[in-house]
Amino acid sequence: MNISWKWLNELIDLHQTTPEEIVSKLTLAGFEIENIIKKELNDDIVFDIKITANRQDTASVIGITREISTLLKKPIRRINNQKHYYIQHHIIDKQFIHCQSFLYSHFDNIQVQSSPRWLKSKLESYKITSINNVIDIISLIKLKWGQYLEVFDLSKISNNNAISIKTEYSKENQIFVTRNDKIVTLNKQNTHNSIIITNNNYPIALAGIDSSKSSNIDLNTSSLLLQASIFNKNTIRSISKELGLETENSLKQAKGISSFDILNAYSEAILLIEYLCKGTIQSVHYFTQPRIQYKPFIIREQYINKILGFVSAETNTSKAKTITKTNIIQTLHYLNCIVFEHFEYFEIYIPPYKSTNIKREIDIIEEIGRTYGFDKFTDYIPNYNKKGQIKKEKFKIDQIRNILRTIGLTESLHSSLVKSDKNYLKICNPLNEDYTHLRHNIINNLIYANLNNLNQGNEAIEIFEIGKVFAKSSSNYIENIHIGGLIGSKEYYRTIWSEKPQGLTWFQAKGDIDEIFEKLQIDIQWDKPHINHNLYKNNKLYFHPNRVASLYSKEKLIGIFGQLDLKISQAFNIPKYTYIFEFKLKNLLQLINKKVIYQFTNYSKYPYVVRDITISFISRIQVKNLLEYINNNINPFIESIVLFDYYKTQKEGKEVINLGLRVKYRSHTDTLTNHMTDTMNEELQQKIKQYLKTTCEL
Repeated sequence: MNISWKWLNELIDLHQTTPEEIVSKLTLAGFEIENIIKKELNDDIVFDIKITANRQDTASVIGITREISTLLKKPIRRINNQKHYYIQHHIIDKQFIHCQSFLYSHFDNIQVQSSPRWLKSKLESYKITSINNVIDIISLIKLKWGQYLEVFDLSKISNNNAISIKTEYSKENQIFVTRNDKIVTLNKQNTHNSIIITNNNYPIALAGIDSSKSSNIDLNTSSLLLQASIFNKNTIRSISKELGLETENSLKQAKGISSFDILNAYSEAILLIEYLCKGTIQSVHYFTQPRIQYKPFIIREQYINKILGFVSAETNTSKAKTITKTNIIQTLHYLNCIVFEHFEYFEIYIPPYKSTNIKREIDIIEEIGRTYGFDKFTDYIPNYNKKGQIKKEKFKIDQIRNILRTIGLTESLHSSLVKSDKNYLKICNPLNEDYTHLRHNIINNLIYANLNNLNQGNEAIEIFEIGKVFAKSSSNYIENIHIGGLIGSKEYYRTIWSEKPQGLTWFQAKGDIDEIFEKLQIDIQWDKPHINHNLYKNNKLYFHPNRVASLYSKEKLIGIFGQLDLKISQAFNIPKYTYIFEFKLKNLLQLINKKVIYQFTNYSKYPYVVRDITISFISRIQVKNLLEYINNNINPFIESIVLFDYYKTQKEGKEVINLGLRVKYRSHTDTLTNHMTDTMNEELQQKIKQYLKTTCEL
């Protein structure tokens, strides 16, 4: 927003104030002065001020002047630039769709000609080229009041200058040509209905966006229609976005225009048109919503002092004091607030033009501090006697994070918003096309992070992430936190230096996962993935079909682990032996720090005896189930049983699976003889035969 120093001097007395002082005051008040431009042509200074989204009340010359008036505690000059005229006031009904305020009037005997020098000079400070006196007046009002007015050649849109203004929804595939010759197709399929302003059913403007080319002012114009309107900002924002039509008017409407200044702006426009264009006004119609009764803010003096703190002492020996009640009331008056003082509190009515940025008590306190001067308050850091505690859940997550780091993983962070995918949840109002959906897994982000690192010429990385995932269950949306990881992407394993480095094997990667749960003191079981589990379904396409497993603890699913699918590895040139995992954090947290019950038994002083058993069979079985059966149901003298060998052979044209089991026997009361061990081993073989229920060669 550019502000002319000369223009400011016309509105407020700045003869004893320098531009540097204005810059300093505005900066302390929270405004950012991006540039100060000196105009040698008209001996002017222009301030380029950045207006924040919550201070649209200052996005005009009058708005900034009010702010400077408050900061300098100087009144705005009263200038006789308002025209007194009779207004026909109406309450908005169905005649105007999504409209908050609508003003129109028409003029006769208009003389369109060149603008006077003073008007051209004002516009030059803002790099606006003068067109004619009518258009220049509209530009001036827009700069000064922040109100967007439109003018139409009445003879082009009406017979006999008859006026019947209303708004209506556009027809399907209706063609509209803007004043800058842009052709727009309205009301396309699956879009919002655009709103058209018509006069006697003739389209003259696209509401809140742009006017029609057919109604432009030219040198032959003798009668004109002057219109000002404020529409619902959300409606205009949606229509403008869908049409791909962004104008100065639509940007202002989308940010929200205050209706407080619309009459002042319109009145000055009438005065200028009558004076510079020699026009004669015929009638003024004002359509508006029922008047809003603003409720007062009730604020206690004690609360104001608590928030703002102490005022800086004048000398080192002076005692620190809070802002006085008199100063509070005086500051509120500078803000044009109406204040009623009570015994312990203030009853405050704010000016209507500040209703957009003052919505809570804390906003008023901020305005008091800003106007009084934040530099006049002392810094104060409160003393706390109690030290905050870390939540148990946060402590457990940090514990998991540290364990993942100890096995060599680096933490990464990614947005939960992702590009379009039919399996992801779609966002109703995405910020841009790259972030239209919510992810349901973390693995996808980790794979792309690794791929981007490789594409930049770096080494593959081993990473993990703790983040949110989203899913839909019937009519409800579910938000969970998962832990995802990618390991083994580097080839560094070798037994001697002359050997070529190898990638991580399944058992080595599995050992890393076992180490994580061992440090968390969680007993896990490995099993085949269940096809109906959402965790597996959401990540199935990333895993090697034969090298994937689900992790359980106490029959509760913890997560999924496996090798990255070779098709993905080859397509993106990712190392072959890359392993990925994703765990449910909620299930994991429920198992951490559970009370561990230890059982102590006497250590046997008698030696153990080892026997190996070879099992050959045709049908497939899960070795886990076989080992659980042996440990739970057979012989108390079996201390341990492990799988030490696995290979396949061919017999009579069929594939035979061969397993080697190593059984350790031990007694706590006696030394086992060979005869006792052989007998027990024979019984074990018979039990295994019964369990397998197939032809076995033992």
